Amino acid sequence: MFRKRVREVEAGDSAEKVKKKRKPMSPKKKKLLIAAGIIITIFVALIIVSKVLPSGSQPALQVSTGAAESMDIEQVVSIKGTIKGSESADVSSSLNYEIISILVHEGDIVKKGQVLAVLDAEALQNDYQKAARALEESKFNYDASKELYQQGAISEEEYLKAKNAYENDQNSLSTSSDVYDKTKIKSPINGTVTRVNVNIGHYANDTENQEPMFVVENLSKLKMDVKISEYDISKIKVGQKVTINAEMLGDQDVTGTVSRISPTGEKKDETSNEMVIPVQIDVDKGNTNLIAGVTAKATIEIEKKKDILSIPIDAVMEDPDTGDSYVMVFNGKTLKKVPVTLGLEGDFNIEIVSGKLSEGDQVVLNPTFDMKDGMEAAALPQE
Repeated sequence: MFRKRVREVEAGDSAEKVKKKRKPMSPKKKKLLIAAGIIITIFVALIIVSKVLPSGSQPALQVSTGAAESMDIEQVVSIKGTIKGSESADVSSSLNYEIISILVHEGDIVKKGQVLAVLDAEALQNDYQKAARALEESKFNYDASKELYQQGAISEEEYLKAKNAYENDQNSLSTSSDVYDKTKIKSPINGTVTRVNVNIGHYANDTENQEPMFVVENLSKLKMDVKISEYDISKIKVGQKVTINAEMLGDQDVTGTVSRISPTGEKKDETSNEMVIPVQIDVDKGNTNLIAGVTAKATIEIEKKKDILSIPIDAVMEDPDTGDSYVMVFNGKTLKKVPVTLGLEGDFNIEIVSGKLSEGDQVVLNPTFDMKDGMEAAALPQE
């Protein structure tokens, strides 16, 4: 009777009182329950996998693949350089005299021998006049000495002394005349004045960073000087076609031709042992607004083939013992090692000259030496 009453009281307790009697679950218990759930899930998954896979088998090797396909392949060498005039002359003076006249501006077209500037020649003029007077006197003495020597009135030594003085004064006047002409700064070529680095009242050599007084370029024809790596120079030949692009041209390209290959190389830079070889490209300016002084990219066409069987370059392996090339072909289940002979190499694909490959065959990308004939594999999903 007592037990029955107790149960009745408990059954009659309000929901609120019951709620108050429940204690909240601690964070530690929550973590234990979550961990237990994960362990159970993994255990169930292992049971399922063990039923699916045969006893003792391992999951297949997963590989990424690319296709053997027919395509056009073009081999090129790309390099940057500066567009210049086909001829260029830095005009300077060996006489550091004051500039009293500048006769041209940037953009002016000049002829060979045209005067660009004039230096102050007052001091030189005085020297020239002195040399002229000295020559006049020595000539008079020479003529007189020659006559007297022929008459036997003076010795041969006196005659030769007068003769030498005359000849020396002749040379002095000629030198003064040449120097005087150098006060007229002239253009050595036909072309356009692209730089004027001097000002009236300054001295001829008073230029910033020891730049020349003037730069004259033949802009009727343009060229591009580039430096090709020693690893690529064997592919470059005079007469090869070049495609040239610069930012100022936008989507428009101009063409060019390899016109000269230097017979000697030079170091790429002070920190590198790689050698580079200077190469000149003649630019077909056409009707574009391409100008000298801008940086451009030259793409030299080495060779081009159409509709040839090729594979991704990343699929090719080289046997370390024989040096022969091969690929790993994937048939959907297993791998097969296939020797190949390679041909023209493009940016991403390479020609297959010979080998048991057909268009559509799948080749493993980035294969490893661990891959063997008959090895089971599975293809990774294509991105």
